[in-house]
Amino acid sequence: MSEKLNELLNVKAGDGGHRIIAQTVYDLNFQDQSNSTIPTKHTVGNVKSLKEFYGLVNKGLNDYQRRSGISLRNFIDFTEEDPKPTDETEVISFRLVRREPGAYSQGAPFEGPVKNLRPIVRESGNDPNDSNYRFSIQGYWYDNLIRFTCWARTNKQANERASWFEDFMEEYAWWFRLQGVGRVLFWGRGEDDTVSEDANKWYGRPLDYFVRTEKLRRFEEKKLEEILIQLDANKT
Repeated sequence: MSEKLNELLNVKAGDGGHRIIAQTVYDLNFQDQSNSTIPTKHTVGNVKSLKEFYGLVNKGLNDYQRRSGISLRNFIDFTEEDPKPTDETEVISFRLVRREPGAYSQGAPFEGPVKNLRPIVRESGNDPNDSNYRFSIQGYWYDNLIRFTCWARTNKQANERASWFEDFMEEYAWWFRLQGVGRVLFWGRGEDDTVSEDANKWYGRPLDYFVRTEKLRRFEEKKLEEILIQLDANKT
């Protein structure tokens, strides 16, 4: 493949070189996936990235708190940071523990031998704006292990909030899937944690969740040609 591309790169733009290269790169992109055993269909709904999943959790938590009768001034702070001594409400922090290409085949998450190491074509066809060009929608699945830690001022409060959060994640599991998150599974509870500064002390209860997210991008023959033309124009 590299020899063929090197040969094409030597074709002058005036001879239609950019167009030929764009067509070839596009075709080779499909050939690389011809023997793939990974499913091509994508997640239900508009797929979500990891960052977007965090936003969904925050949105769901706000709804769950309103339904639970918690007043707005007592809403839990959902943040990437550990609690600060000045925080006046409970805190649920989140952080990424592990992230890998999505795994397929039988077995527990992360353990499948077939992984989404390359983009998988979800959809392809002619460009609706110009039938002379083609496009493909390509996607990656990602397997993530996320730790949510429920922080409170006492051990009792922290334990109750951890159980409350587990209930929330179970009740809203269908909603996450509907919003485009492929999979959300309870992975386990970690060792109790504490954060202290001077006389201030927070008690934490870590809860780990396996979450499958997805990223899509549009791969266009026309865009390939535009990049080649731009790079050629910038030659000195």
